Amino acid sequence: MNRFKKAFTIVEILIAMLILFMAIAFSSMGIKAFNKYQKQSKKYQLIYITSLSLKDEMESLKEFKSSQYRGKLNGVKYVIKVKKLLSKQNFIIDKDGIGRNNGDFMVTLYRLKITLNIQETEKSYSFILTKQKRIK
Repeated sequence: MNRFKKAFTIVEILIAMLILFMAIAFSSMGIKAFNKYQKQSKKYQLIYITSLSLKDEMESLKEFKSSQYRGKLNGVKYVIKVKKLLSKQNFIIDKDGIGRNNGDFMVTLYRLKITLNIQETEKSYSFILTKQKRIK
């Protein structure tokens, strides 16, 4: 009868410990990658929400007093460049079916380029915006 076969050998214990340490190392790497992805996702979500808020803010202005706006919103630095693309009087059709540009409004088309910067991450968005102003 062999009485030494009932216990684990040192090699078996070392292999089990190696497998356990590898599992812990891969788990911690996965958790770190998940946390990094989650942080980056929150940053991009904040940037996108801020860009939509700035677009709404620009839409609420009656007219643009500058071709460039700068500031900080939600901890995000922004630069908005406003470029006038086209300005025309609105088009109306008379009773005789002939169209003329003699309406009551001046319609202006603008391009907005919004550049956002947070923690060395920069993202740009571009929007087309229409403004109208009563002229008669």
